[in-house]
Amino acid sequence: MSLPCPTLHDTDDVDDLVAPERRYRPLQSGTGLRLLHCQCRAVQGEPPVDEEHLQCSITLVDRGRFTYRTRTGGAVLGPGWLMLGNAGDGYACSHEDCDGSGDDCTVLSMSAAMLDGTLGAERFTHACLPPLPRVAGLFRGLDDGGEEGFALEEAALAIVAQVRRALGDEEAPAPAPRQDERARAAAHCIETRSAEALTLDDVAHAAGLSPFHLLRVFRRAIGVTPHQYLIRQRLMHALHLLRDTRRPVTDVAYDSGWADLSNFNRAFRREFGCSPRTLRGEAKLHPADASRGALA
Repeated sequence: MSLPCPTLHDTDDVDDLVAPERRYRPLQSGTGLRLLHCQCRAVQGEPPVDEEHLQCSITLVDRGRFTYRTRTGGAVLGPGWLMLGNAGDGYACSHEDCDGSGDDCTVLSMSAAMLDGTLGAERFTHACLPPLPRVAGLFRGLDDGGEEGFALEEAALAIVAQVRRALGDEEAPAPAPRQDERARAAAHCIETRSAEALTLDDVAHAAGLSPFHLLRVFRRAIGVTPHQYLIRQRLMHALHLLRDTRRPVTDVAYDSGWADLSNFNRAFRREFGCSPRTLRGEAKLHPADASRGALA
């Protein structure tokens, strides 16, 4: 899949800008901003195409898996991961690890004027970030119908603040031509088994490493520790259940992998700034809550 990020003055019909296996659907536009849904149907092993980011962009992977490579690094991206693009940078996406069903992403494209006038002209120093549940919540809130007032502008500011904070905290994978395959195997184990009572030994065994060696290579290749990655995967799953089902909060906690409701509530409040019941009642995460402490 490739995300050329159409310019903000393009018409709503953006399908003619991309290859036939990809479709872009405009969702919202604001001052120097555009939110789009990208649907890709590339098959496994399809040759990558060299492309260029026309604008700065932050892209949330909603579904699927693909490899993203740019001059700031490369990684296998799955659900919840954030793909970062700088205007003018070349990149390529490939599908060695996909299951053949394609992928879906939400693209936040930002103009140079918006960056210069509001966010500053800084460039992203890394190609991607591991899942940030608060950012996923902001994207999801917009996708659920946040077109009133200045919702897109406020969410964009909060998203960039969270991304900057994560980059400042060195939560991005270390720049490298390709991620450590053992760390990727460990990450995949966590992604697919996050609702289980996983142990570090379980994850290390899936990666073919000792627990101590796993701790050393995982942070460098993924950007966060195995424990942080597990908690984020569980929070992403809980966010999905709270938004898309009416299951009781207790069931959401247990189905997401927590054995103790109080631990779930504590982790959820620490991440989102509110309780699970409050977030479900308000239907979406408010940008002010997501920005709390982001620039500290």
